[in-house]
Amino acid sequence: MDIAFPMKPNVAAPVDYSKRRHQPEKDDFELNPAGEALLAYIEESARPKELAAAFPRIVNHMAKLWKIPREMNRYFEELLTDTRGKRNGFPLNILMELSTLDDYYKTKTRTATRDVWDT
Repeated sequence: MDIAFPMKPNVAAPVDYSKRRHQPEKDDFELNPAGEALLAYIEESARPKELAAAFPRIVNHMAKLWKIPREMNRYFEELLTDTRGKRNGFPLNILMELSTLDDYYKTKTRTATRDVWDT
């Protein structure tokens, strides 16, 4: 029990994420021009080809966030960490591509995300 609210149990109600999903759109099923441009921009060694083929909506969303390091880092964390529980997760090959792309992104944007404590 929560000390501040003794009558309220300290158990979070389960959330039905299926009701939060948006209706599928064209960009969910194929790369849009921004997603294609992002893939062309990323160096061959880090280019997520299998991710783009299997989950084009993710690459399209990355294209929107790519120049916003804080949001892009948050999106990588969301993709690489199960924050909702009971998710199947990505196949290993996709997970490896995401991890490689995350490392690549952090290397490329290191100067953009520095703070006053970095030397």
